[in-house]
Amino acid sequence: MKNIIFVLSVVLLYSIVGKPQERRHHNSDAFKKLEELEKIKIIEALGLNEQTTLRFFARRNTYREEQRKLIQDESGLLNQMDELVKRDTSGNNPEYKKLIEQYLDIENKMVQKRANFIGSLSDILTNQQICKLLIFEKKFREEIRNVIFKERAKWKK
Repeated sequence: MKNIIFVLSVVLLYSIVGKPQERRHHNSDAFKKLEELEKIKIIEALGLNEQTTLRFFARRNTYREEQRKLIQDESGLLNQMDELVKRDTSGNNPEYKKLIEQYLDIENKMVQKRANFIGSLSDILTNQQICKLLIFEKKFREEIRNVIFKERAKWKK
């Protein structure tokens, strides 16, 4: 599994970093390939049958779309903060507190949605499968992150 992830990650990284003029197109393709790899590995790790796979990924896709919207909101809020910091020389603008509260609210929503998603899986997956999923997600993210860092280090040399 590690070898497959490593090889695919290197290929994906090359397509992301290798041709800056076509970056957007390759990023989209690379992320799609990475998501497909992740799906295949989840099905394999959890031993899902076809019906369970369909139900699980339908629910996961809904959760991920909600998370993407929250991430976009958070990004917009951080941009607002950045603009405020750049234009406010006094540092006493009451808008800071409002923006911080909105940011924390989004963070709390993200955590709550994650907890709701995991809790909602009990009618689809066994508790053991849910544990396997959580372990898989952590390991998968770590492996991808490690490959990215190694690849960046090669490009800097």
